[in-house]
Amino acid sequence: MKIVFDARTLGNRMHGISRYSLNLLQRLLAEDQGHEFLILTGPSPIQERFNPAVPVRWLRTPVPLYSLQEQLLIPFQIRRESFDLYHSPTYTIPLALAKKGILTIHDLIPLLFPKDFGFRHRLFFRLIVRQAISRCLRVFTVSDRSGKDILAYLQGRQGQIVITPNGLASHWEPKPINQDFIDRYGLGQGFLLFVGNPKPHKNFSRVLSAFELLVRENHYPGKLVSIGLPPGNRSPVLRDRILFIPHCDDQELDLFYSGAELLAAPSLYEGFGLPVLEAMACGCPVLISDQGALPEVAGEAGFQVNPYDIRAIKEGMETVLFQPDLRQSLKDRGIFRAGQFTWEKAARIVLETYKSLDEMSVR
Repeated sequence: MKIVFDARTLGNRMHGISRYSLNLLQRLLAEDQGHEFLILTGPSPIQERFNPAVPVRWLRTPVPLYSLQEQLLIPFQIRRESFDLYHSPTYTIPLALAKKGILTIHDLIPLLFPKDFGFRHRLFFRLIVRQAISRCLRVFTVSDRSGKDILAYLQGRQGQIVITPNGLASHWEPKPINQDFIDRYGLGQGFLLFVGNPKPHKNFSRVLSAFELLVRENHYPGKLVSIGLPPGNRSPVLRDRILFIPHCDDQELDLFYSGAELLAAPSLYEGFGLPVLEAMACGCPVLISDQGALPEVAGEAGFQVNPYDIRAIKEGMETVLFQPDLRQSLKDRGIFRAGQFTWEKAARIVLETYKSLDEMSVR
C-alpha cells in the first residue's frame, strides 16, 4: 500500500499529539511491511528524527493544520499522487480525501467543556470533525473512554473505532536525584507535582486549594511544583510553597517525576493522560480522578478521588503521603502498569488496520 501520513503536527515545540505522531511514525517506518509512505511535513525539518526501513518520500507544505486552506490546498498539492490511504494522526483531514482516510481523535474536550474553548473550536468539531468521521474508513483513538465518546457525541460507527493507546519512550524510568537538583529548586522538604496546562478541566485550582488544606491541617512541609502553568496568585499561606515552571524539557521532567512524593492529576476529564503514564514509569505514585480515561490508563496503580471535591483531593494526598505501604504499592504497580504501554504495540495495531483495509479493497 501507498500511505500518505500527515506529519504537519511535528515541529520544534512538542506537545501530546506531536509526541503521539512522532513515536507512532518512527515505529511504522521501522517495520518493513511492504508499504510506501509519502509524508507531509510542515516548515520544520523533521527527517533527521527517522531511520526508515521502508520507501519514504517527504513533501514539505506551508499549509497550517486546522485551517480552511488545508481543505483546499492539501488535495491540490497531492493531486498527482496515487495512494491508498491518507492517515492523519490528529483531529483534522481534508474532507475531499476522507473517503480514503484514517483520522485520530484524541479526546472530545472542546465538546465536553465548551465554555473553556472558543467558538472556533466548537465550530471546527461540528463542521469538519463530524463530517470527517462520517466519511473516514477508520477512526483511531487512544482509549476506550474516548472511543465511547466518539460514538455518543460524533455519531461514529461501532466497527469504525480502533483503540491505539499511547506508548512510552524508553527514557521514562526512575532516576537518582542529585543534591544539585534539590538545592536548585529548594525541594529539601519534599514536593508534590502537577503537570498540565492552564485549561480549567486540568483542575489546578482545586489541586491548589487541596494543597493549602494539606499545609494548614497536616503541616505538610514540602512544596507544590506546577509544570506547564504560568505563575499565578498565591495565598499568604502558600507564599513560598508553590513553584511555577512554565516550560520543562524531558530530562528535567524525568527528575521531577522521579523525586516527587506524588503526582496530583485529578483532571475533570482526560482522553488518555500521558503525564500519569510518564509519572508511573518513573516510580511516582499518582493521585487521579475517577473521571474520563484516567482510571482506565492507571488501573490499580492510581489512587482515585472525586475531582470536584477539594477535601476529597486533600484527603487523597494525605493518604498517599502518610501511608508508606500504600505509597510503595502504588509505585510498584505503576512501574509495572506503565511497562504495558509501548509504541510497538500501538504501531502493530495500526499496521494490522492497514492490512485489513488493504484486504477489503482487494475483495
